[in-house]
Formats: sequence, C-alpha cells, structure tokens
Amino acid sequence: MSNFKDHVDSIARAAIACGALQSIPTEAQVLEQGGLKYLVRVLDNLKRKDEARARLERAGSHNTNPFLPYEEALYVGDVGDYHRCLLNKFNVVKQHLLIVTREFEAQSDLINRRDFAALAEVMAQLPGLAFYNGGETAGASQPHKHLQLVPLPMQPFAETPFSQQLRSIRGDKPQRYEGLAFNHAVLQLPAGLFDDLSMAGNRLLEYYRVLREALALGRDSPYNLLLTPDWMLMVPRTAEMWQGISFNALAFCGAILVRDEEQLTQLREGGIMQALVSIS
Repeated sequence: MSNFKDHVDSIARAAIACGALQSIPTEAQVLEQGGLKYLVRVLDNLKRKDEARARLERAGSHNTNPFLPYEEALYVGDVGDYHRCLLNKFNVVKQHLLIVTREFEAQSDLINRRDFAALAEVMAQLPGLAFYNGGETAGASQPHKHLQLVPLPMQPFAETPFSQQLRSIRGDKPQRYEGLAFNHAVLQLPAGLFDDLSMAGNRLLEYYRVLREALALGRDSPYNLLLTPDWMLMVPRTAEMWQGISFNALAFCGAILVRDEEQLTQLREGGIMQALVSIS
C-alpha cells in the first residue's frame, strides 16, 4: 500500500461519517509526580462522560465478539494470511489500530511468530507504539486475540511520557530502569529491525521470550507488553484495578485514562507510581 497513513485516514473519515467509528472525547493534561511526567486523559464533561462510559462498557462486553464478524466500515486491510487490521471503534486517539487474528484465538494466549510478523508489517508502514494486554487482569477488554497500535508522539511528549527513561537503558540484556518502580523488564531493539520483514517477526518473538524468561512468567501469567521501533517493555500484572481505576498496558509508558475528576483526584493523592507498583 503506497501510503498506509493516508489509507487509514480515509477509512476513518468514512467510518465517522457512517457512525461506525465512535471516538471517546477526553481532556488531556500532564501531571508531574516524583520527578516523572504522566499524560492523563479525563473523559470530557458530564454528558460525554456518561456516553463514553456506556461505550467503554459495551467495548468490554464479553457477550459478543466484535471481530467475528467485524464491522466492514472499520476494516483497514488484511495483514498476511492470518490477521486483519481494523480501526478501534471506541478510540481515544486517532489512527488507533487493532491487529486481529482472522480466526478466534484467546487474548490470554502467548503472542506467536505470526502475530509479531503481522505487527511488524503494520509498524513498518505506520511506526508507533504497539501494545498487548495479556488477559483480563492485564486490562484486556475482549477475549479475541488482538494487538494494538497507536501513533506517536503522544503530544506534548517527544514520544511517550517514559520514553526518555526507557531509551537510557543500554546493552542487549533485559534490564530494569531504577526510576520506574513497578515490576518490569525492558530491552533496546536494534536499529533497522523493521527494515527486513522476512526476519522481523522471528526477532520480535525472540525478544519477547527473553523478557518473559527474565520475569519468570508462567504460560498463564497475565502481563502487558509495549514496544516502539526502539524498545520493548514487559510488565507482569497482579491486578487489573487500583482503587476502582482500571489500567491497561498504556499506563506503563505513562499514559493514563480515568473516567472522571474523582479518579484523577485519587491518582493525585495516592500517587500514580504507587498505583502502578500495586498492580505489577
């Protein structure tokens, strides 16, 4: 596809026009705590908040599978022989993509070479932040396996809120950045990884397995995975929520979504890092 970004934008405009794409409006602000900056999004105003809450609840319903069948208006294209790319129906940021297995596989399953090959194919055309919520405890809202990709940068940050810290790690071994107190392991990815798509899936799978081993994760252990073209981060999960606030993978790069000002106050008073530590 000659210009994948333009193609995604075109599909999104058509999906908005027909009502298939239902963005969740938020108000973004930067909070600084303990020397770290966080991007916190709060659902916007009372009426929109109630509407968005209903959308989030529908998005989290396990009674139906929104990917089988998928909404045709949200279809971006096939990715290899085993995946398709869809727009995220209830998006907070534009160009939020889902890389979904064509046949049902469980979100709690391990990510495999085919999954990583499909992700690499999309990231080669639209570099961004990819993430995976491995199981309900890790914030997964759907049981059908899907990786997610959001564009970068997360304004006003140059990439993500924690990218400066994650980029400072050197060497080819899994490491922990001391300034991020939650349980994690991070690896730097080699430059040009996505230039050779014939090997990218295999190499991403190798790094994924190295991180799992470093964290001693069992096959059924819940976890979050995040990666950019420069680094891969894995976080074990012990709980989905802290004081009623749900966290998915994006929280561990410093991007938080809260439902209302009350939850924002909870985070201000309790401490965002303390919340992340308690669920990892």
